[in-house]
Parts: sequence; C-alpha cells; structure tokens
Amino acid sequence: NVELGVIGKKKKVPRRVIHFASGETMEEYSTDEEEDEQEKKDLLPPVDPTTLTWGPYLWFHMLRVATSTLSVCDFLGEKIASVLGISTPKYQYAIDEYYRMKKEEEEEEQENKLSEEAERQHQEQQNKAQAEAPVQTDQPESTTCTSFVNLNFENEGDSHSVVENKQDVVSFPL
Repeated sequence: NVELGVIGKKKKVPRRVIHFASGETMEEYSTDEEEDEQEKKDLLPPVDPTTLTWGPYLWFHMLRVATSTLSVCDFLGEKIASVLGISTPKYQYAIDEYYRMKKEEEEEEQENKLSEEAERQHQEQQNKAQAEAPVQTDQPESTTCTSFVNLNFENEGDSHSVVENKQDVVSFPL
C-alpha cells in the first residue's frame, strides 16, 4: 500500500469550516504568509527572563539589545541614505533625460503628423472651393472713391501763385 504525493509536504487542514443554512459547507484555509508566521513563532518559544539564571539572563538581554540596535541602525541608515541621495542610481539623471527627450521627440513627431494632415485637408478644401466657385473678373458694382489733392507752388520771386486741384468721384449702383 503506497501513497503517492510529495514527501515532506503536509496536507493542508482547513482553518475553519463554515456551515450554511442551505446545508452547504465552505472550508477556509490559511494563506502561505500565515503559515510562515506560525513557523517563525514555533522556532523561538517565549522566554520568561525572571526564571533564567545569570548566564542565560545576560545572554538574553544582550541579544535583545543587539537586535534592537541593529534594527534602529538599519532604519536610520536607510533614511540617511535616501536624504543624501546615496540610494538613487548614479546615472539616474541621464536615464531621466533620455526618456524626456524620447517623449519630446514622440510628441513632436505626433504634432508634425497632425499638422501635415490638417494642412492637407485645408489644401483639399481650398482646391474644392476653387473648383466650385466661378472666377470673378468684374469689378465690384458699388465703388466709392474720394480723393483730394492740394498742390502749392511758390517761386522765390513770386509769392502768390497757387494751384489747387480737387477731384471728387462717387459712383453709385444703378
């Protein structure tokens, strides 16, 4: 009698079973993260320092101080590195500039395509309008022209010769 399956892998046991009024049941399993937390808790059992002798008591507090100090140093090191900019890539400015230029080129290319398309459509509309509209060779029917010319000539010897020219042309539609 041989059972097939992965050796060393335990069968998942439902965390709880929910029974519904309709008679259906649903099994709720724990996630992998919850299982990992359970294993970590199982590795280090809780210790009551008041029951320890001097040697294990000092060792317990030394480990506790060392781990908390290491955690604080790790946290502060990350914060100081981010403030000083040490955690950013060395050539990030070049990468950002490359992507900015690439984006500008794409926008310019898109704008050129749109302007060429708009220009082409405008040209087609103009050609269509010129083909449909008759060519006008006549002058407009109603034209109003008013001009006034005043010429004054003075000779060095004569001080009274004046020439005036007035022209008033007005045409009205008939």
